Amino acid sequence: MFLKKEKALSLVCTVVISVFLLVGCGSDEQLPTSADIGDKGLAVPIIMYHSVINDTESTGDYVITPEMLRDDILYLQSNGYVTVSIGELIDYVNCGKSLPPKPVVLTFDDGCYNFLTEVMPILSDTNTKATLSVVGAFSKKEEPCNVQSSYYSYLTLEQIKQISKCGYVEIASHSYNFHSLQGRKGSMIMDGESYEEYRSRFLSDILTNKLLLEEYGVEMSIYTYPYGFVCEESLELVKACDFKASLGVEERINYLTADTDCLYCMGRYNRPASMTTEDFMAYVFSE
Repeated sequence: MFLKKEKALSLVCTVVISVFLLVGCGSDEQLPTSADIGDKGLAVPIIMYHSVINDTESTGDYVITPEMLRDDILYLQSNGYVTVSIGELIDYVNCGKSLPPKPVVLTFDDGCYNFLTEVMPILSDTNTKATLSVVGAFSKKEEPCNVQSSYYSYLTLEQIKQISKCGYVEIASHSYNFHSLQGRKGSMIMDGESYEEYRSRFLSDILTNKLLLEEYGVEMSIYTYPYGFVCEESLELVKACDFKASLGVEERINYLTADTDCLYCMGRYNRPASMTTEDFMAYVFSE
């Protein structure tokens, strides 16, 4: 079954890529100039969040409180930064659309249920955009559950659908079931696995997640590597499946240029609870 899906996906990817190369974005417009664009390109920091819980005792490297998130957003706004989506970065590079002088991206990994209960109200109150990366298998398992907890639950597919309609949150694929360190490390090829075997399994995972979310009206053009594990074999497969951008976990500023490769494996700064907003932002913008 997966093999048939994989072959169909390969055909679709080939057609889509061919059409895209022919028509592009329908514009010959070049990247806009800006006083904030340096020699390397337009600098765009991306901040990576995971779980947000209203419990200071539960915080850690990947868990912060709503108050910390709000402080981060208010800091960015008071210093002239404007949150943008990954989709806007794609349009900037591929179509020459403009971006604000000081763009910044906020991403939230894994599709935690507390994104709905804790994060969404803050985003709405502060007029902030965000990117939510969801793991299909995690959300699929939530479907039969009647009770969800901000501590350990994930968003259901129906909840993801509703979030995607809000206008300020875009949805990215965090794999269907590669978010694991058991056997395979994220999206990495395994020792002893042939390229053909890896290609079939990787594309089947991507296709499963795409089809699952599309059933709920959610389109995804961004791939977020589980745990940031990237291998050479995965790089071209992500592009071949018409993902216009991908996210890693290397802590570095991204520089946007006319080269579309700048949109892949973009770096992100993980936000731990151990740092104050001021110290964390000083670290992010120290480059």
